[in-house]
Amino acid sequence: MLFVAVLSRAPAETTAEPWRPLEAECQRREDAADYAAAGDACRRAFEAVPDGPLALNQRSLFAFKAVRLYKRAHKAGSDVAVLCPAVALLQAFSAQLATLPEGERPRDRADVADALQTLEGQLGGACTETPPDDLIEVGGADDRPKSDPLPKSEPPAARPVSVVRPLPQADTQAKRRPLGIAGWTTLGTGLGFGSAAIAMLARAAAMQAQVDGLNAMYPAASGVKIPADDAQRFHDATARGEQANRLAIGLGLPAIGLVLSGVALLAIDAHRERAGRRVALRPSPAGIGFRMEF
Repeated sequence: MLFVAVLSRAPAETTAEPWRPLEAECQRREDAADYAAAGDACRRAFEAVPDGPLALNQRSLFAFKAVRLYKRAHKAGSDVAVLCPAVALLQAFSAQLATLPEGERPRDRADVADALQTLEGQLGGACTETPPDDLIEVGGADDRPKSDPLPKSEPPAARPVSVVRPLPQADTQAKRRPLGIAGWTTLGTGLGFGSAAIAMLARAAAMQAQVDGLNAMYPAASGVKIPADDAQRFHDATARGEQANRLAIGLGLPAIGLVLSGVALLAIDAHRERAGRRVALRPSPAGIGFRMEF
């Protein structure tokens, strides 16, 4: 699902961003359940994003949406070769990320490595065709002298798609799953508190049963004097019941909060693992554009 918002006090204006028609085509194809074509449109939108300070934000959004769409196409019954453009796209994005100083965009680097590792396991070397030329040239067209272009009559020599080796899985998982660890820890703590609260409620109910039994044996209207032993039992049961009720409330409230927080963290972690949310902020004539894929 794609969430788009524009924050501005100025009237909306048409922008000249070249990827906009391709993005619209991607969304239209996805709505029509033509996932492979939608992935191709998002891939072309990735290629059309011009260089700039926020270019990688937009490219990240399109790259991972295209990969998600190719995966949906394969899941819907397309041949495994439909995933080959996803590999080429991830490699192109990885090459762009490699030009950045070390430590920048760690989330994108980790997600690209993890996605390539997953796709490599699914494909098993099935992709032997040349990646699309436009993907090879994205971010690197200026490296080739303009006076020595490739002859149009001679296409580039075909070469197998070589998958960029991802980071070690342990490192990737350690960087990407803090929410999962925190979620399970919080949920476990909340369940522990909840179990203790239930135990206190059971104890309070047992004490109340003792008090009710003594009240039935010595009703106030009968005028019968309660023996000292039974009177002490009455007071002890009453005090213990009240204490158990207070403990049940004191443990139950944080238990509810911890369980809800743990479930929320696990849901966010599972969603990030499944799709990888991407956000892109950019200035535009209409104000500030905010785009999120989730």
